[in-house]
Amino acid sequence: MTDHDDRDLGDIIESMTDHTTDPDRPFTGQPHTDQGERGKTEVKGIRFRDLADCMVKAFVNSAGSDVEDEGLRDELYRRAEDGTLNYNDLYKLDLSEMDPLALVQNTMCRVEKMMGIYPNVPKLHAKEDQ
Repeated sequence: MTDHDDRDLGDIIESMTDHTTDPDRPFTGQPHTDQGERGKTEVKGIRFRDLADCMVKAFVNSAGSDVEDEGLRDELYRRAEDGTLNYNDLYKLDLSEMDPLALVQNTMCRVEKMMGIYPNVPKLHAKEDQ
């Protein structure tokens, strides 16, 4: 935040995710996000059922620490990873505590994994200390 910026941090963070769903909007977000360069990637080789599976798994990933029962949370994580998660398992989650943008981000990562392109970002290189 600069001295001439009189917005508070909350306003700045909110503006970073202030995107409409207009399909003709430009990809002006940060490059590693679905609103930036990463978002230009076309979905290929995935069936609608696969997309639904990605979303179901993303619900579990997005619930995270909101699942008070650690045993249940660990079980759901394991089942999401090994393909044994049941759609009905979503009813065990308290969706009112979930971050909806985390759900979007986790769904996109799951789709990238299914497409075999995760992480869909350029390789990072560490800069040497000077």
